[in-house]
Formats: sequence, C-alpha cells, structure tokens
Amino acid sequence: MGGSIRCSDCRYDHARHRAGAIGDHGEDSCGLEPGANWFYFLNRAVARLCCRILFRLRSHGVEKIPSDGAFLLAVNHCSFLDPVLAGISMRRPLAFMARSTLFRPALMAMALRGLNALPLEREGVGISGFRAVLDHLAKGGGVLVFPEGTRSRDGRLGRLKGGVLKLARMARVPVVPAMVIGSDRALGRGHWIPRPVRVEIRFGDAIDFLDEQDEEKALTRLRHAMQSLVPEEPGASVNADA
Repeated sequence: MGGSIRCSDCRYDHARHRAGAIGDHGEDSCGLEPGANWFYFLNRAVARLCCRILFRLRSHGVEKIPSDGAFLLAVNHCSFLDPVLAGISMRRPLAFMARSTLFRPALMAMALRGLNALPLEREGVGISGFRAVLDHLAKGGGVLVFPEGTRSRDGRLGRLKGGVLKLARMARVPVVPAMVIGSDRALGRGHWIPRPVRVEIRFGDAIDFLDEQDEEKALTRLRHAMQSLVPEEPGASVNADA
C-alpha cells in the first residue's frame, strides 16, 4: 500500500469511478453487492463461528461501516488473522488484496476470487497495479487495506504509508479506520498455531480525505483516528510508536 502512484495515472476511468461509488449504491448489474457469493458467505459463517469460540471475538462500532457504496477499511496489521477478523465482523462483503502470483494456479485463483481477493500487481507501474481494486470500488464494494504496508513486529501501530490516501482520492471514497486488538497474541509473527486469547476489532467514523492536500497531515489524521480506538487500559496490545 505504500507504493508510489504517479499523478498522470489519476486519469484512470475517473468518471467511471464516480458513477460506481455514487450511482449504483453498491450493487452490480444483477442487483447484488460486489463480493456477495455463496462461497464467501459460507466460509465467513464458518470462520465467524470458529473465531467466536477460539478468540471470543467482539466487534464494536460495526454500524459505522457505510450501509452502501464504496469505501476503504484501514486496519492495523499484526497477524495473518487480521483480514479474516475484519471480514467476519462486518455485515457487508469485504474484499482484500493478494499478490497476483497467488492467482496463477487455476484452482487457487477460483478459491481466492470466491473469497473476494483482488490481485495486486506488484510489478505494475503507478496505479495500474491497483486496477482490480479500483474496479471493485467502482462497483460500490468495500476493500480492506493495511496502511502500514506490512505486519507489525511488536504489536505497535507502525508508520502509515500514503497508498491508502491515493486510492481513496482516486476512487473518491471514504476511509473507515479500524483497529484489531489482540491478534498479535493470538497469531503473531513467527507463530503458526493460534492461541485462544480474547480478540476484538473496533471501527471508527468514516473520514473523507478528498480535500486534504497535505499527505503528512492526512496520514497523521488517519493515525490518530485509528489509535483513538484502542482502549486506554493495561494489556492493550496496540500502542503508538515513539
């Protein structure tokens, strides 16, 4: 998410994205929201049950997710569990990005697309690498992004990168801040077997960055919005870095 995006790429189907984000209210030509398929809902139901049992998962502020229309969900990243935890905590389908190389085996590609994975072309120049993401947003869907760009090594919220802002401005969509708390203890770096610890996810109010021209100020605003979701109590596993 921290890759550079050239200004010249901002011409990418601009009118189409405005129509997708505003006009169709999150539905495709068949009247279904992007990502609404039986494979996704089946896997989400199973994962939701497992996570509620294993991690006693709790979610707060789910009502702050837009009821329709495109949006980006900006989440901290401490564990491979984070995309799952975010997806099962919402009512609406949620898409996420995955390396395009993972889509090469046909069977894997079918499964990933059924789970709403969007191929990220890391070798792409500028915004072309995010074409699938922009297409999904144009249809009115929601997309998960990790502003840090990588998993945290110590559970702290790391430095945010500018890719999320560029995507939000390109697609003209709001950014919903969110924090997963406890996933680093449940399945952090270097661990492959999940531990039964309490995990929760908190959602904040959507933010519009269209008129925010200063990237550093915008990232600081997003960071503060995310960090404010962490409870101020002993044992909170996500802390501000120095």
